[in-house]
Amino acid sequence: MSEQPQSMKQSEGTSFYTVSGSGKLYGLENQLVHMLAEANQTNQLFELALITGGKGAYFPLHCHEHLFETIFVLEGKLEVMLDGKKYMVTAFDYIHIPPKTIHGYRMHSHKTRFISYTLGGKMTDVYQQIGKRLFQNEWSMTHHAFDAASFQQAEKESDIILMHGIRELSNTTRPSVLFHSQLPHEVQPYVLEAGEGKQYIIDGQIHELIATVETTGGGFSHFVVEGAKEKYFPPHYHQVHTEAIYCVEGKMNLHLNGEDICLMPGDFAYIPPDTIHSYEFVSHSNKMLVLLLPGEIEQVYEQFEESPSPSICPYFIQEGNFMFNRETSTQYDLFFVEKE
Repeated sequence: MSEQPQSMKQSEGTSFYTVSGSGKLYGLENQLVHMLAEANQTNQLFELALITGGKGAYFPLHCHEHLFETIFVLEGKLEVMLDGKKYMVTAFDYIHIPPKTIHGYRMHSHKTRFISYTLGGKMTDVYQQIGKRLFQNEWSMTHHAFDAASFQQAEKESDIILMHGIRELSNTTRPSVLFHSQLPHEVQPYVLEAGEGKQYIIDGQIHELIATVETTGGGFSHFVVEGAKEKYFPPHYHQVHTEAIYCVEGKMNLHLNGEDICLMPGDFAYIPPDTIHSYEFVSHSNKMLVLLLPGEIEQVYEQFEESPSPSICPYFIQEGNFMFNRETSTQYDLFFVEKE
């Protein structure tokens, strides 16, 4: 049996990064849950879990009183019930789940993976109560049914409410196939197809907003950044905002608090305020998911026009496009510093 990877790499201050497959591990039905970041590591701002499962794995319909949840699909097919509607989502699709939204899922591929951010509470407590703590990176493929008593305990002690007990999603309604979607302008549940966010081309990279201050009530912003080899973002820091980076594809060099870190797919970095950081893409094709709290910093994009060609390939971006104005960016909590 293989041992779990090194759980955490700690850098100076309160910033940290985790290596793919590390963090606390839980067996949940026939799924694996890796906790990449817990609330006690992020100043109680959020938690991040990587969830992997086989065909037929599910989580019953439920809601959270206070938790705000987001899901970003990495691999496979995931059937999602969201606010009474079904969606079949695939790689790089995004699910936005405000508090009190009824939701659940079932996996339709032999290997399905997604990351789940939760803000405003602790999903770790739920996983501890309904799952099994593991100390090795393996979980038997034998079906492990959810335990009703464990869920009852979780409902009493944590922020989760089951709708109809422990039931899989109904097969009576064929899932919707999501072809077109649109970013809303208010706090509401939604599913966004990959590439359908608000896109901006900045310094040879695509910045795609998939959750905004409008859709989160000002709590946070989510965006996807894509770029080709040698594209970079210069050294900078935020006085107010906390930043979190999850490497989805490719390879990137992250300079964090004086330390050079190589992020590979599945690696995660937590960057608190007043932490100088920069990155450079190393692979020919790179993608990362960025979380910023609170979300007001997204207003920095207002100085650019939205891209007229959504989902353009980074290879085809022409040089000489827009760059951030270093003088005006400070009003958006973006402070550039001289290269070390």
